[in-house]
Amino acid sequence: MKYFKILIILIGMTYLHSKNVGLDLSLVAQVPKGEFAEQEVPTGFGIDLNGLYFPVKELGFGLNLGYSVYGYSQREIPFNYFTNLVTITEKTTNELGYGHLFFRIVPFNGNIKPYFEGLVGLKNLSTKTELVSNNCTDEDDNCQIAKSTNASDTVFSYGFGGGLQVKLTTLEDEAGDPSGDLSFFINARYLMGSSAKYLKKGSIVYSEPEDGPVQTSFNWNESKTDLLQLSIGINFSF
Repeated sequence: MKYFKILIILIGMTYLHSKNVGLDLSLVAQVPKGEFAEQEVPTGFGIDLNGLYFPVKELGFGLNLGYSVYGYSQREIPFNYFTNLVTITEKTTNELGYGHLFFRIVPFNGNIKPYFEGLVGLKNLSTKTELVSNNCTDEDDNCQIAKSTNASDTVFSYGFGGGLQVKLTTLEDEAGDPSGDLSFFINARYLMGSSAKYLKKGSIVYSEPEDGPVQTSFNWNESKTDLLQLSIGINFSF
């Protein structure tokens, strides 16, 4: 997530100093479909970024990046096996990260713009667990004790979609001259994905502490990774 934020900033700075470009920032909900839904994978929520270059007004090419969380759990556990007087928090997160190259067709140009898209790229499903000290604050950078990746699988992703963009206002430069537009948009994409091996909330099973040192086992899921992505956000066009 840290590197994703840095990448967003770098792409944003690049696009803000270019012409004939657009930048989308949105919140997304990702609803599993097909085999992915049959595995009872919950809906994921996250953020999505599109950077676009338009050689002509009706056609744009760009890069799409996104991140969502489709499962989260935490529990308090003893710091070690010999005493429960000191506890720490174990946090497990199921994440989906993705990146696509895509094109966007804008058949009409005006204050209200419908558009259509095609995408191809990769998606990664991962599960990560971290141990966090209970004796720290949100401002403390030393809360994390340890972190591990329990599962990670990257697969092919492709799909299509469409959206509606509505102009909110005209952006101006320091001299007061028009420099771009700020718009609101809604978007829907159907993103198909190859078969992946992954974990979801409840897939990690722990043995009883009374039986000795806790043993962990994984109940793996394997399926195609189709999903319907719904987005709402803002667009900057220059």
